[in-house]
Amino acid sequence: MFSAGVAAHGVTEQKVPTTEGGVLRQFQARIDEYMVLHSRLEKESPPLKTADNPAAIRASQKALAEKIRAERPKPVQGAIFTPETRTVFRRRLKALLQGPTGVELRRAMNDDAPSPIPLRVHAEYPPGWPLASVPPAILASLPKLPEDLEYRFVGKAMLLLDVHANLIIDFIPDAIR
Repeated sequence: MFSAGVAAHGVTEQKVPTTEGGVLRQFQARIDEYMVLHSRLEKESPPLKTADNPAAIRASQKALAEKIRAERPKPVQGAIFTPETRTVFRRRLKALLQGPTGVELRRAMNDDAPSPIPLRVHAEYPPGWPLASVPPAILASLPKLPEDLEYRFVGKAMLLLDVHANLIIDFIPDAIR
C-alpha cells in the first residue's frame, strides 16, 4: 500500500473536500504519494543500460511494474481518481468538448473507438494501442503530472499511465460523455 495512513481498501483516508481546489489538492497529494513509491522502486531497480534496445526497455518496464504490483497488491479503481476527482475532470472535459473546438478535440482523441480490452488497474498498456498525445487544450485543463505519468484516452475512458512501468495506475470510465 502507499503509507501508514492507508485505509484497508488501499486509499489514504482524508476528509472529502467540498471545493474544486480542495479536490485537486487531494488529487495532487495522491499523485505525490504514488510518485514516492514509484521513485523508490525505480531507484532499487537496475539502471537501463541502453535506451535504443526495445527488448531491454520492455524488460525494465516489466520489472518495475512487478515491483509496483507487489507494493500495491490490491489496487482499487478510484484510489487516485476518486469520485470527487472524476466529477471535476468530467466537468472540465465536457466544457472543452462542447466548446467551439470540441469536434476537433474529439477527433484527435478518437473517443468513438472502443477499448480493445476491458480496462483494469495494474494492467499493462497493451502494445499496439495508440500512443497519440493528448491535445494541448485538454492537458491545459487538467492538473500537471510528473514526467513519469501521463494521461491517455482509450475510447471514452481516461487512463493514468505510469510510462516507466507501462502500467495503468487508475482510470476514469466514461470520462468523455
